[in-house]
Amino acid sequence: MNQIRSVEMSETVIDITARLARSAMRSSAPPCSCATSLEQVEAAWRLVYERYSQMGLIDENPFGIHAAPTAVGEHACVIWGPDGPEVGYTMTLFRDNPMGLALDSVYAPYLDELRRKGRRLLEVGMLADRRRGASRGVGALFSMMRWAIHYGLHTNLTDIVIGVHPRHAQFYIRCYGFEEFAPPTSYALVRNNPVILLRLPLLEELAKDELPRGLADARDNPLSGNAFSHRFAFEPEQLRGSLIAGFLKARYCIDPGRTAAPAAGYPGSAVRARHFG
Repeated sequence: MNQIRSVEMSETVIDITARLARSAMRSSAPPCSCATSLEQVEAAWRLVYERYSQMGLIDENPFGIHAAPTAVGEHACVIWGPDGPEVGYTMTLFRDNPMGLALDSVYAPYLDELRRKGRRLLEVGMLADRRRGASRGVGALFSMMRWAIHYGLHTNLTDIVIGVHPRHAQFYIRCYGFEEFAPPTSYALVRNNPVILLRLPLLEELAKDELPRGLADARDNPLSGNAFSHRFAFEPEQLRGSLIAGFLKARYCIDPGRTAAPAAGYPGSAVRARHFG
């Protein structure tokens, strides 16, 4: 579900980021914002579907969108940026909640270990970019990660977790200070492609004197909490009759008009509710 592989970062991505001065990176950073309407969310998730389908990560479906149940709810925030009149790039941020995280389907023991220690988790996933150039993709990724970091800070979270293809892990380690938190495994939600769990202890890393380039960019360019206050709320009445509702019913037997936990057929269901009692 949340393979960062969809960015199609080439082998030169780390070299590109190393050459970017911080000021140049910020002055040329593509714009981002929260999705505030159903139309924006569905447009963002159509892009995820298009890119994941092209890469053979997911099966086609008649709704033309891709999402996971854990990404649908008031705990979620969809970030997007424009490419002309269309959504050019997007990622979805979702806080830990009674349904759990998508990564619980493969890394539940590791994530539960953090929960037992009182850590509050944010998963970053469903990343896609319409553009193919590595340098443009990196710029968009820096912009969206800035939003992810400040969403975590404004919602009082302690850790960002992300599942990436192992060959992309060094980008996040070097540019943001992520650490490998679990060994690679196969990920059924993206046709058993390999995934590795990365973790960013957000407050601890931000407290350091010297920060990796991407984390320093986020620290030096803060976002107000108001930037997230009008994000799309995923209220049941907003979802009724939508593509999202149709997809979740067909794929996971879930009615997003109800507040119950996901059906047992979803790999992340009935897993984390005890942490939110």
